[in-house]
Amino acid sequence: MTPSPDADIVAALPRDASPARPAPVPSSAESPSLHTVLRKPRFGFLVAGQTVSQLGDKLHHMALIALVGASATGNRGGLDLAALSVVFTAPVILFGPIAGALVDRWSKRATMIACDALRALLVTIIPWLFAATGSLWPVYAVAFVVFLLGVFFNAAKMALIPELVPREQLLAANAALTFVGRFATVLGIVGGGVIIGLAFWGRFGWSDFAAGFYLDGASYLVSVLTLLAIVLQGRGVADRPAAIPVPPDLVVKRGLSTIVGDVGRTLGVVWRDRTMRFTFTSLASLALFASTVYVAMTYSVQTVLGRGTKGVGYLGGTLGAGMIVGSLLVGTIGSRWDKRQTIMVGSAVIGFLMILGGVFFSFAMFVPVAFVGGALLAPVMVSQDTLLHEGAPPAARALIFSTKDLILGGAFMLSALAVGGTIYVLGRLGVDEPYRLSLSAVGLAILVTGVAGTLSLVAEKRGARSG
Repeated sequence: MTPSPDADIVAALPRDASPARPAPVPSSAESPSLHTVLRKPRFGFLVAGQTVSQLGDKLHHMALIALVGASATGNRGGLDLAALSVVFTAPVILFGPIAGALVDRWSKRATMIACDALRALLVTIIPWLFAATGSLWPVYAVAFVVFLLGVFFNAAKMALIPELVPREQLLAANAALTFVGRFATVLGIVGGGVIIGLAFWGRFGWSDFAAGFYLDGASYLVSVLTLLAIVLQGRGVADRPAAIPVPPDLVVKRGLSTIVGDVGRTLGVVWRDRTMRFTFTSLASLALFASTVYVAMTYSVQTVLGRGTKGVGYLGGTLGAGMIVGSLLVGTIGSRWDKRQTIMVGSAVIGFLMILGGVFFSFAMFVPVAFVGGALLAPVMVSQDTLLHEGAPPAARALIFSTKDLILGGAFMLSALAVGGTIYVLGRLGVDEPYRLSLSAVGLAILVTGVAGTLSLVAEKRGARSG
């Protein structure tokens, strides 16, 4: 009898990190849908809190950008924004897997409550810190800690979901959270500038960026309240590993080496699991798409096509609206779909849409491409998260999802550098319309990968039936 991947992972972990047997969520006879999962009180509280919190995050991002703009002198604005982008991405790249390994040892609910309480405090002191120092560097330092806490929070949130809904409703649960995130993105992009730019805040002596930070702090407190409600609803349900007592003098000595060892052993076992390996590999296409949109489409809309920042905002809102539709679709009828096939077919069509955007290079074409692309992107992302939820053992859920964020963030940065560098070289070589060419070339690569993956899955199913 072949051991399961879960058994391999658990066997590979040290005894003091072995998972407890958390009370399983009973299977449900209800059909998996957004309505079904949102009716579950504990998951409903999570979604409600994340709706408000993620909207606050968008206001926080806009407030940081406004603060950079207000403090920039001469030609330093671009350099300051580059430094801010490092602050966004560095925490998950530097600490992702380690954070996940730690979260797997801690109470998920307590981790999330502590992270949001600390974030509420930190974001509200940013305006005071800038006023007191007149420098962005202390702001960057605090923002780095805020985003680092976000790494721990996100790992705990994704690891907690299987404890709130039955296995057969995981896809609908992930669709609900994707819907919430994209709704907050659209509202934040379209209305965030208006909200923090209201003259109303001046009555309190707040600048526009200060209002954004204070509103974000309030949103974290709302999240804390909903998480406390989850704790009260789930009394008696354990969500942390049962630890075997360890002598105090060995705790510090064994702590770091044990965590690092867990990361290596768990990822090694994950790589040998076919479905998990497929899911992690498929992140490359997602990162390539996102980085090309960020580098090529954003700059093209803003400068080449002359639509400015407002045009970028409209395009981002259109993409988010498409993802809302895609989330509703996959959450309603997606349980009938093969998740791996959804990822491959979705990637192939997204690649084809990018080619269309490159060939018919205009804002009028970018708008429907962004909407349809978003509607396809949501099922791809939801299917990836659901495959990881289904394949991850309780002892390593947070580690696996933080590693996913690391791979996605690292691949995004490398892809963005590659695409941006290619565009720069093509321009230096005198190639006409390098942005248009890069968009089409990357789209072709994603299309070919998606088609090849789809054909491989079809051949695999035929072989399984004939065997």
